[in-house]
Amino acid sequence: MKNEQNAAVIQGLYNAVNERNFEYLNALSHEQSEWLDIPFNVTTTGETSVMLSWQNRFNMFPDATFEIKNLIAHDNLVIVQGIERGTYKGVLECIDEDIIAEGTSVEIGFCDIYYLENGTIVKANSNFDVDTLIYQISA
Repeated sequence: MKNEQNAAVIQGLYNAVNERNFEYLNALSHEQSEWLDIPFNVTTTGETSVMLSWQNRFNMFPDATFEIKNLIAHDNLVIVQGIERGTYKGVLECIDEDIIAEGTSVEIGFCDIYYLENGTIVKANSNFDVDTLIYQISA
């Protein structure tokens, strides 16, 4: 039963992301939530960490949508793999130079890992294919 409940919570998260339902996203944060955006090495903590992490993503991709390809739930762990699609609206800070690619459509793979406790996210590790992103926005 726990597997189905946790899977439903995370499926709901991606539905909320696609619908921009920030109320649902904010309700998923545990008071000690920790969200790590692996590509940027940025950790957001606290009761608003889930919502703020997605808001940061929408700043780069205002029209982003997420398609789940695989969702695996086991005990308190949920792993999601899928495709993110959107229009890049920002500046990607790179080692050699910043990439400015206003209005470039992208399609990149992602893999997120969630640790849940009583229906809230205690920890999330979010990762996406940075190489493909850079290739698509600099082409």
